[in-house]
Amino acid sequence: MESILIEKGETMPYTIVNQLIPESLYRLKSPYPMVPEYVTIHNTANDASAKNEISYMQRNTAPTSFHVAIDDQYAVQAIPFTRNGWHAGDGQGPGNRKSIGIEICYSKSGGKKYAEAEANAIEYIAHVLNQYGWGVERVKWHRDWSGKNCPYRIFDEGRATEVKNRISKRLLEIKGIEKGEDSVATPNEHIPSDTHKAAWEWAKEKGFLNGEFPRETLTRQQFATVLMRLYEDLNGRFDSK
Repeated sequence: MESILIEKGETMPYTIVNQLIPESLYRLKSPYPMVPEYVTIHNTANDASAKNEISYMQRNTAPTSFHVAIDDQYAVQAIPFTRNGWHAGDGQGPGNRKSIGIEICYSKSGGKKYAEAEANAIEYIAHVLNQYGWGVERVKWHRDWSGKNCPYRIFDEGRATEVKNRISKRLLEIKGIEKGEDSVATPNEHIPSDTHKAAWEWAKEKGFLNGEFPRETLTRQQFATVLMRLYEDLNGRFDSK
């Protein structure tokens, strides 16, 4: 998947524009193939439009790069999702090598344009999550990778939880639309479904899982922990015989 896909007849509050960097810039801006695992949110720290953000990124000689810039009118893509960008500040870490970088424009001054840009970013990110089959736990802040205070406007205004909740809500709505449902009930993330309740309680009692957030996606590192606990349990049983 190289970009966000729009279903036939689907309307968006913004226009999607492909302004992809030429392959001649891959060596500088996007040197590695990528299988994305996350979406990383940034604030641009200036008041340029999305098209201008992308144009500046393409013409400067710094390696800094990102996949999409979003303002109050446009979502402009510069790098395919199948290639990396240098936006997360973590070197060869997963922020740069495994995440889709999204820049929200007009963050310096804020106001109406920024609010609309942020709303568009929330809509866009929810569609990306839906296309990859991800949950909101795949959404990261720039700060998660490098410690930088970014997206600074969201943090400074104390709205980090609010923004992720809005993404989660919109994602559920999109899934409901795809299923043809009139509405989607938000499941309680602390309570397992009836189908899996018995197995969840067993795994929790055995210590294979920590009993938190039964409805969240299991990451590979969490799966490794579960495997280790199962292995230790089995070894303990054999050693006791």
